[in-house]
Amino acid sequence: MRTYEEYKEILTLWERYGNKKKISQMTRIPRATVRDCISKFGSVQGLEEHSLRNVEINGESSLVVALKDQNDPENLHQAYSYLLGMYLGDGCISKMNRVHRLRVALDKKYPGIMDRCQEAIEILLPNNQVGRVSAPGCIHVSCYYKFWPQVFPQDGDGVKHERRIILEDWQQYIVDQYPLEFLTGLYHSDGSRSQNIVNGKNYPRYTFGNVSDDIRKLFTDTAEKLGLSWTTANAHNVAISRREDVAWLDEHIGKKA
Repeated sequence: MRTYEEYKEILTLWERYGNKKKISQMTRIPRATVRDCISKFGSVQGLEEHSLRNVEINGESSLVVALKDQNDPENLHQAYSYLLGMYLGDGCISKMNRVHRLRVALDKKYPGIMDRCQEAIEILLPNNQVGRVSAPGCIHVSCYYKFWPQVFPQDGDGVKHERRIILEDWQQYIVDQYPLEFLTGLYHSDGSRSQNIVNGKNYPRYTFGNVSDDIRKLFTDTAEKLGLSWTTANAHNVAISRREDVAWLDEHIGKKA
């Protein structure tokens, strides 16, 4: 991606000379890039107006700018809420030279979850390639993007349960708008639907397990927003067992597939 100064130089020369070939020769910037810049911004004023809405060209993420817009004009919030749950459960971000890579480790048994995770990433970053990489016992759904740490500011050194996991205000707003998607992302990453046999009778329940107290609290807080009751199963697991709650989850989330 070119810098703001390079874009501005192209557009200044365009306003002066109106010749794309000459601009490419003067700046030593490929003619295709010159053409795309002029097509996208039109003029220096157009560039300046765009930079107020989209600050990625000044070193920040245009995706985050869009996500912080509560009006959600690009319809990104629903996909982000789901992917945020997936990231907090089984995602990690790695620095790869000048770019970052998001990887979400998913069980090979659930191709539908892989598809949904990939779809969420593609909605957020339609121009970025999403791949699947085999690893022992799982598949990594993977995507390179320079600004992943801005998209998921919970990124940091070490494992998640050894640092505080607190949502930014703009993230909490999205989760409040799409709590089911967030809960589904958490469940698809670190949850299960199991059979709980008591006195020969089957009482199915949904469980969510995570070593991080903060992430478990995000799950239980969101469950409460949805009107679901939960109990503590053990130190790292919570359960949703009430019959009507299990039936509701069966209808809206269902078994992993």
